[in-house]
Amino acid sequence: MNDKDRDRSGDGAGPVARIKRKYTYNAEIRFSKFVVLFVCFLSLVSNYTKASRIDDNPRRLKGLSFTIDVGTLSASSAQANFYNGNPRNANTLGRILYSETYGNQIWNNLTNQDLIGSSVANYRQITVAEYGDMYYRLAFQLGIGFRYDFYRSNWGWLARFDYAKLHTSGMVLLNSGHNTAYLTNQNAYVNCPLSGTEERIYIDLGLLHKFELSNGLDLELSLGANVNNTKVESSDIEIGGVIYSILDIWRGESPSSYTSSYEYINQGGIGYGAFASVSMGLTLPVGTAMSIGYILHYNKVNLTGYNSFAFHHAIKLTVALNNFSFFN
Repeated sequence: MNDKDRDRSGDGAGPVARIKRKYTYNAEIRFSKFVVLFVCFLSLVSNYTKASRIDDNPRRLKGLSFTIDVGTLSASSAQANFYNGNPRNANTLGRILYSETYGNQIWNNLTNQDLIGSSVANYRQITVAEYGDMYYRLAFQLGIGFRYDFYRSNWGWLARFDYAKLHTSGMVLLNSGHNTAYLTNQNAYVNCPLSGTEERIYIDLGLLHKFELSNGLDLELSLGANVNNTKVESSDIEIGGVIYSILDIWRGESPSSYTSSYEYINQGGIGYGAFASVSMGLTLPVGTAMSIGYILHYNKVNLTGYNSFAFHHAIKLTVALNNFSFFN
């Protein structure tokens, strides 16, 4: 006789006990489902009540807004040495320093000003003692964009387009031919300022979350992705008071009087990365918000040889206009 038959032939305790346990188990499942549904119901009611309060708040952005921002950009100096004239760069100092077209002009100019000694007999004997480190100067940034604040939530999204013109500064030391071995003796070297100019566009796409404080005052956090575009405009060096462009318009060759027809080879391109920002703002009842915030970009900027990821910092004043009927 198997176990099943034994249970059926007995006093019924086995089967009844099993049915009772099964009944108890089903009752526990039903009760658990009821509790879960009841909690969900309370949560929905709570969220609806909160959302109704949010919707009734006149000092709050709702729906689509147009944004304008102005501020300052501090770009990472990790990419600035793209402009220091080093032989490994796209724009090299040696290309003009040792060319017949400009070399003689530079040598004559330095000789006439007594900046190089008589031991430097021609332009080919001028040497670079040190390629200095470049840095980006603080830049002005201007942008426009859109943001959308969900009606029954403190969440939203943003799209931002910012433009900045960046300037780099630095110094190169040329050997004057005085045969002095010490770098600290500035009479043995010719100081040559370097500079570069580029245009940079940032496109940010991300999510935002607002923490309402009081009287329209808000703390806002945002996080998202970034695409950027860089275009090099100029790369110059000043030697003996004369400015020379070291921008490669000669397709990598040394300049000569026969290369004037060469077109500029585009330098720069598309980069990408991420951003995070925090800002403090004030929303007015008329549907306008003003905020000041800090934005941290972690980007790869497309400059040949200097396209590693780096941090870039910006501080911005932003105005969001939400009081247009066609934005509702």
